[in-house]
Amino acid sequence: MLGADDVKVSAGDVEDQRFSDSRFGGLTIELKLTGSAVGDVKALRTRLKSAKDDKGLLLYKPAKDEKAVEFEEFSSDRHPGPSIHLLSPSRDASAVDVAADVELFIPGRDPNTRQKFDGFLGRRDKPLSSPVLKAARVEITPLSPAAYKTRQQANRPTREQITAEGKKHGASDEEIKQAIGMMDALASLNGEEPSATSILIEAKDPDGKVISIDVVKADGSELHAPSRGSSGGQESKLMKIDLSETPPPDAVLLVTLRTAKSIVTVPLNWKEVALP
Repeated sequence: MLGADDVKVSAGDVEDQRFSDSRFGGLTIELKLTGSAVGDVKALRTRLKSAKDDKGLLLYKPAKDEKAVEFEEFSSDRHPGPSIHLLSPSRDASAVDVAADVELFIPGRDPNTRQKFDGFLGRRDKPLSSPVLKAARVEITPLSPAAYKTRQQANRPTREQITAEGKKHGASDEEIKQAIGMMDALASLNGEEPSATSILIEAKDPDGKVISIDVVKADGSELHAPSRGSSGGQESKLMKIDLSETPPPDAVLLVTLRTAKSIVTVPLNWKEVALP
């Protein structure tokens, strides 16, 4: 059984951009993974605990919602590798200390991480049935184009809602105008009509258990997806996967999700990581 001792995480390249204006700049430390099991790691995420420079300045503010920290896909031949992003150190700092947990997703540890749904194209607009998904509090629903458009409209905030929310938080008229413009721009980007090669999905994943959702042929061979788009959050996300070809009727939906057995946690306790 693979464990934390089979993968080591050390500090790789350090990129330091220090500016006098605290709104800009920042520190990026690459995660360098080594060990016999690195090739088995398919995704990871880093949960920071603390970070400070040698002048005592704190470089990390805890996220309001730790569930929002998502896994990112990992490959041992990907360069640059995953990174930790911190606030900008003091101008005269020369080193930093970092404490964190790196969670490694190793699907080979648990066969339940890969859930296959045959013939899903013939069961649109109904949630997929699976005890594993249910236990993970995940709901996946393949959608017809009509249902997808209906959900798009229902999930899109109106200008009135954006204005009311902005005024509630003390935003200026100009800031509210910019927010409405951004919403219109995003709606335009996500408003492309689904085609015969589009796979449309609604995913409800409040605990962030889903690593990926893919479409494959019945024999398990890949259906290439050159374009993907999504909107919403973990509570309800709409996804559009545009394949390079029309999917066959017996296409299979492959849902990869993390389970307790599939996660290995590697603690980090870096001392005096030198700044460039």
